[in-house]
Amino acid sequence: MCAEKRLRLFVAADIPPLVREAVSSALEPLKEKVPGGRWVRPENLHITLKFIGEYGEERLERLSNEITAAAARCAPFTVRLGKCGAFPSRTRARVLWVGMTEGEEEAAAVAGKLDVRLEKAGVKREGRDYRGHLTVARLREPFDCSAFLVELAANMERVDSMAFEVGELTLYRSILSPSGPTYVALRVFSLGGDGGG
Repeated sequence: MCAEKRLRLFVAADIPPLVREAVSSALEPLKEKVPGGRWVRPENLHITLKFIGEYGEERLERLSNEITAAAARCAPFTVRLGKCGAFPSRTRARVLWVGMTEGEEEAAAVAGKLDVRLEKAGVKREGRDYRGHLTVARLREPFDCSAFLVELAANMERVDSMAFEVGELTLYRSILSPSGPTYVALRVFSLGGDGGG
Protein backbone atom coordinates (compact mmCIF):
# COMPACT_ATOMS: atom_id res chain seq x y z
CA MET A 1 0.00 0.00 0.00
CA CYS A 2 1.54 3.33 -1.02
CA ALA A 3 1.83 6.23 1.39
CA GLU A 4 -0.70 9.05 1.13
CA LYS A 5 0.55 11.96 -0.97
CA ARG A 6 0.86 15.10 1.16
CA LEU A 7 0.45 18.62 -0.17
CA ARG A 8 1.63 21.89 1.38
CA LEU A 9 -1.52 24.03 1.49
CA PHE A 10 -2.81 27.45 2.53
CA VAL A 11 -5.97 29.53 2.10
CA ALA A 12 -5.55 33.08 0.81
CA ALA A 13 -7.29 36.14 -0.55
CA ASP A 14 -5.89 37.12 -3.93
CA ILE A 15 -4.62 40.60 -4.81
CA PRO A 16 -5.77 42.17 -8.12
CA PRO A 17 -2.96 42.39 -10.72
CA LEU A 18 -2.94 46.22 -10.71
CA VAL A 19 -2.46 46.31 -6.94
CA ARG A 20 0.28 43.67 -7.08
CA GLU A 21 2.08 45.74 -9.71
CA ALA A 22 1.74 48.89 -7.60
CA VAL A 23 3.20 47.14 -4.53
CA SER A 24 6.10 45.83 -6.65
CA SER A 25 6.73 49.31 -8.06
CA ALA A 26 6.85 50.73 -4.53
CA LEU A 27 9.41 48.09 -3.51
CA GLU A 28 11.63 48.08 -6.60
CA PRO A 29 13.76 51.23 -6.01
CA LEU A 30 14.40 50.21 -2.37
CA LYS A 31 15.44 46.57 -2.74
CA GLU A 32 19.18 47.28 -2.83
CA LYS A 33 18.87 48.83 0.66
CA VAL A 34 18.05 45.45 2.21
CA PRO A 35 21.01 43.04 2.19
CA GLY A 36 20.22 39.36 1.69
CA GLY A 37 16.56 39.93 0.83
CA ARG A 38 14.65 37.19 -1.00
CA TRP A 39 11.80 39.12 -2.62
CA VAL A 40 8.40 37.59 -3.27
CA ARG A 41 7.56 37.54 -6.98
CA PRO A 42 4.65 39.90 -7.83
CA GLU A 43 2.42 37.03 -8.99
CA ASN A 44 2.89 35.34 -5.59
CA LEU A 45 1.66 38.27 -3.49
CA HIS A 46 -1.44 37.32 -1.49
CA ILE A 47 -3.06 37.68 1.93
CA THR A 48 -2.78 34.37 3.77
CA LEU A 49 -5.89 33.67 5.84
CA LYS A 50 -4.97 30.19 7.04
CA PHE A 51 -1.71 28.27 6.66
CA ILE A 52 -2.59 24.57 6.63
CA GLY A 53 0.81 22.99 6.04
CA GLU A 54 1.27 19.38 4.94
CA TYR A 55 -2.10 17.74 4.30
CA GLY A 56 -3.12 14.40 2.80
CA GLU A 57 -4.36 14.66 -0.78
CA GLU A 58 -7.00 11.98 -0.14
CA ARG A 59 -8.66 14.22 2.46
CA LEU A 60 -8.94 17.29 0.21
CA GLU A 61 -12.70 16.89 -0.21
CA ARG A 62 -13.26 17.04 3.54
CA LEU A 63 -11.00 20.08 3.79
CA SER A 64 -12.83 21.80 0.92
CA ASN A 65 -16.20 21.17 2.58
CA GLU A 66 -15.02 22.93 5.75
CA ILE A 67 -13.60 25.89 3.79
CA THR A 68 -16.92 26.16 1.93
CA ALA A 69 -18.78 26.23 5.26
CA ALA A 70 -16.48 28.91 6.70
CA ALA A 71 -16.64 31.07 3.55
CA ALA A 72 -20.45 30.86 3.46
CA ARG A 73 -20.60 32.56 6.86
CA CYS A 74 -18.42 35.53 5.84
CA ALA A 75 -19.48 38.53 3.75
CA PRO A 76 -17.24 39.99 1.02
CA PHE A 77 -15.14 42.87 2.33
CA THR A 78 -13.00 45.75 1.11
CA VAL A 79 -9.22 45.81 1.55
CA ARG A 80 -6.85 48.73 1.30
CA LEU A 81 -3.09 48.17 1.65
CA GLY A 82 -0.68 50.71 3.04
CA LYS A 83 1.10 50.22 6.34
CA CYS A 84 4.44 48.42 6.39
CA GLY A 85 6.29 46.43 9.02
CA ALA A 86 8.60 43.56 9.86
CA PHE A 87 8.62 40.37 11.90
CA PRO A 88 9.76 39.86 14.58
CA SER A 89 10.69 43.57 14.84
CA ARG A 90 11.85 46.51 12.71
CA THR A 91 15.34 46.43 14.22
CA ARG A 92 15.88 42.67 13.79
CA ALA A 93 13.73 42.01 10.74
CA ARG A 94 13.56 38.56 9.15
CA VAL A 95 10.30 39.12 7.23
CA LEU A 96 9.14 42.37 5.58
CA TRP A 97 5.42 42.87 5.05
CA VAL A 98 2.76 45.23 3.76
CA GLY A 99 -0.37 45.39 5.89
CA MET A 100 -3.93 46.60 5.61
CA THR A 101 -5.22 50.08 6.39
CA GLU A 102 -8.76 48.80 5.76
CA GLY A 103 -10.26 45.32 5.99
CA GLU A 104 -8.01 43.88 8.70
CA GLU A 105 -10.86 43.18 11.14
CA GLU A 106 -12.92 41.47 8.43
CA ALA A 107 -9.91 39.39 7.34
CA ALA A 108 -9.32 38.39 10.97
CA ALA A 109 -12.96 37.28 11.24
CA VAL A 110 -12.59 35.11 8.13
CA ALA A 111 -9.34 33.67 9.49
CA GLY A 112 -11.07 32.89 12.78
CA LYS A 113 -13.91 31.04 11.07
CA LEU A 114 -11.41 29.06 8.98
CA ASP A 115 -9.49 28.20 12.13
CA VAL A 116 -12.60 26.75 13.80
CA ARG A 117 -13.91 24.86 10.76
CA LEU A 118 -10.59 23.42 9.61
CA GLU A 119 -9.87 22.00 13.05
CA LYS A 120 -12.74 19.60 12.27
CA ALA A 121 -10.72 18.41 9.27
CA GLY A 122 -7.61 17.82 11.37
CA VAL A 123 -5.82 21.16 10.89
CA LYS A 124 -4.14 22.58 13.97
CA ARG A 125 -5.57 25.86 15.28
CA GLU A 126 -3.43 29.00 15.34
CA GLY A 127 -1.62 29.75 18.57
CA ARG A 128 -1.49 33.51 18.05
CA ASP A 129 -3.73 36.35 16.93
CA TYR A 130 -4.21 36.80 13.20
CA ARG A 131 -2.32 39.67 11.55
CA GLY A 132 -3.28 40.12 7.91
CA HIS A 133 -0.39 41.06 5.62
CA LEU A 134 1.43 40.44 2.37
CA THR A 135 4.89 38.99 2.89
CA VAL A 136 7.14 40.90 0.47
CA ALA A 137 10.60 39.63 1.48
CA ARG A 138 12.41 37.14 3.70
CA LEU A 139 15.88 38.04 4.98
CA ARG A 140 18.79 35.65 5.45
CA GLU A 141 20.10 37.58 8.47
CA PRO A 142 18.32 39.87 10.97
CA PHE A 143 18.48 43.45 9.74
CA ASP A 144 17.50 46.88 11.08
CA CYS A 145 15.06 47.95 8.37
CA SER A 146 13.62 51.03 10.13
CA ALA A 147 14.85 53.48 7.46
CA PHE A 148 13.69 51.16 4.66
CA LEU A 149 10.17 50.98 6.11
CA VAL A 150 9.91 54.78 6.34
CA GLU A 151 10.81 55.08 2.63
CA LEU A 152 8.50 52.21 1.68
CA ALA A 153 5.57 53.81 3.52
CA ALA A 154 6.10 56.99 1.45
CA ASN A 155 6.19 54.91 -1.76
CA MET A 156 2.99 53.09 -0.76
CA GLU A 157 0.79 56.21 -1.01
CA ARG A 158 -0.42 55.22 -4.50
CA VAL A 159 -1.26 51.70 -3.31
CA ASP A 160 -3.25 53.08 -0.37
CA SER A 161 -5.67 54.69 -2.84
CA MET A 162 -6.35 51.35 -4.58
CA ALA A 163 -9.10 49.68 -2.54
CA PHE A 164 -10.36 46.31 -3.77
CA GLU A 165 -13.02 43.82 -2.80
CA VAL A 166 -12.28 40.34 -1.52
CA GLY A 167 -15.20 38.16 -2.60
CA GLU A 168 -13.60 34.75 -2.60
CA LEU A 169 -10.95 32.58 -0.98
CA THR A 170 -8.49 30.36 -2.83
CA LEU A 171 -7.02 27.08 -1.61
CA TYR A 172 -3.42 27.01 -2.82
CA ARG A 173 -0.81 24.32 -3.04
CA SER A 174 2.74 25.57 -2.42
CA ILE A 175 5.47 23.70 -4.31
CA LEU A 176 8.89 24.58 -2.90
CA SER A 177 12.04 24.77 -5.01
CA PRO A 178 15.49 26.41 -4.77
CA SER A 179 14.29 29.25 -7.02
CA GLY A 180 11.34 29.99 -4.71
CA PRO A 181 7.82 28.63 -4.22
CA THR A 182 5.25 28.11 -6.94
CA TYR A 183 1.62 28.51 -5.92
CA VAL A 184 -1.04 26.42 -7.66
CA ALA A 185 -4.70 27.33 -7.14
CA LEU A 186 -6.69 24.17 -6.36
CA ARG A 187 -10.17 25.53 -5.58
CA VAL A 188 -11.99 28.83 -5.17
CA PHE A 189 -14.69 29.51 -2.56
CA SER A 190 -17.14 32.43 -2.66
CA LEU A 191 -17.66 34.48 0.48
CA GLY A 192 -21.28 34.56 1.53
CA GLY A 193 -22.08 31.16 0.03
CA ASP A 194 -22.46 30.30 -3.65
CA GLY A 195 -19.51 27.85 -3.38
CA GLY A 196 -17.12 28.12 -6.30
CA GLY A 197 -15.57 25.31 -8.37
